[in-house]
Amino acid sequence: MRIFQKSLCLILALLMILPATACGTTTEETPVGTQAATTDAVTEVDTDFFPDVEKQNYEGEVFRMVGENHTGSWYYAEEYFNGEGSQQVLNNTIYEMNALVEEHLGIEIEYETVVITIGGEIFDTVAPTVLSGDDTYQLCILHPYYSYSNFITKNYVMDFYTLPDFDIEQPYWNKSVMESLSINGHAFIGLGDLCQYSINMLYCNKDLMKQSQIEVPYDMVRSGDWTLDAFFGMTSGLYVDDGDGKRNNKDTYGFASLWDANGSAFMQCCQIYVASRNENDQYEISLEGERLTTMYEKLYNWSKDESTYLWRFADRANDAVVVDFMNGHSYFNLSTLGTHYLESEFELGMLPMPKYDSAQQNYAHVNWGNNVLLPSTIQNKDMVGQVLELMGYYSKTMVQTKYYDEVLQLRVSEAPDDRDMVELIYNTIVYDPGIAYCDVNPQLWNLVYLPCFALLENRENVASYLKTNVRSAQKYLDRLFEKVQ
Repeated sequence: MRIFQKSLCLILALLMILPATACGTTTEETPVGTQAATTDAVTEVDTDFFPDVEKQNYEGEVFRMVGENHTGSWYYAEEYFNGEGSQQVLNNTIYEMNALVEEHLGIEIEYETVVITIGGEIFDTVAPTVLSGDDTYQLCILHPYYSYSNFITKNYVMDFYTLPDFDIEQPYWNKSVMESLSINGHAFIGLGDLCQYSINMLYCNKDLMKQSQIEVPYDMVRSGDWTLDAFFGMTSGLYVDDGDGKRNNKDTYGFASLWDANGSAFMQCCQIYVASRNENDQYEISLEGERLTTMYEKLYNWSKDESTYLWRFADRANDAVVVDFMNGHSYFNLSTLGTHYLESEFELGMLPMPKYDSAQQNYAHVNWGNNVLLPSTIQNKDMVGQVLELMGYYSKTMVQTKYYDEVLQLRVSEAPDDRDMVELIYNTIVYDPGIAYCDVNPQLWNLVYLPCFALLENRENVASYLKTNVRSAQKYLDRLFEKVQ
């Protein structure tokens, strides 16, 4: 049955991919800044283009991925399902992608699930195989900050640059981010359209905005004027008490949201990075200067406005604290791009994170999703490089189109403005080296979460917060480069 399904889905996939490679829109310019980069998720693709990967027969050799339980469905589908539903459409598209790669190379793709409880389980699963020299896994799919330091400093990873058929110049790889994460010239961490992103963005309740005669700022975004000041101004002066005279989660707010990693995204959206390259091509903590100070002061003052309502991660399931965006009690919410609000009874709007000011060239959205690593015990570098090229290509030309149209329900004909916004968000993915390497240094961790922790600790400025954390974080980053040759 699986052979029949593969043959059928190969035909379907080929029919899908011919028009998919001929359409798309052109992305805006690459953002400026040390870590900023686009992934060109919807860049126009040459209709004749195909990765420079000749058809092979590896006689059923296994390409095995290992990752968290909830991420596997983005990379691997066990079987083809009949029926309806957006998630099912994505499953079948992933299955078709896997089948195309398997057929082209004569391989079998597998995915091993690891349940994450404290963070380092994937490293603990892979490390024994590396120590024994076994070529068990060919791709590790990791959380944005768990275990990179352990993998890299113990020499358990392979440089992407050593794969013969890996082409970082192709638009389905995020070259700038991969280069920003490299250590002493080695690209140990991969990022591209193959990866499942977790992107924080803004949702708005168009019905509430219409009632208050507030225009959804699509044109402001397009003109480059969707800034911190514009966002803070638009969410202020909207508080309405429910009648009991108490400020609680039954009231209506201009902005109401969980405040955690999503709040920390306000740094990178303003092109403020925890760690940047210095003149010696090493990392230095870059959280100083007027830009950070001004951003944080504005953020702090906005958090004190009666129209702003924030709650901690620890209260995420507390019905007495949480304002449910679906209940229509807030104009704006900050959350990850996904399907969790598609069933709202009000008209939903999607918007990018604001820029620092109009002079900032591009919008920026930090990835809190997956990155990928290569175990150092890989024997067949040709096969692995070819698999990654094909999966990157098909992720771009097949999977993302289905994700926009069927999962997010953003068909151009039905939601042109929100489709534009989501494409802009996808095309301005950035990353911060500080995030990747923060799990073993508490001070670096604190800096990564600065807008979250400092705001919840009611700090009016960040001077003392920086003084407490910067020195240790910098020493750790210095040691990281010393350990990798």
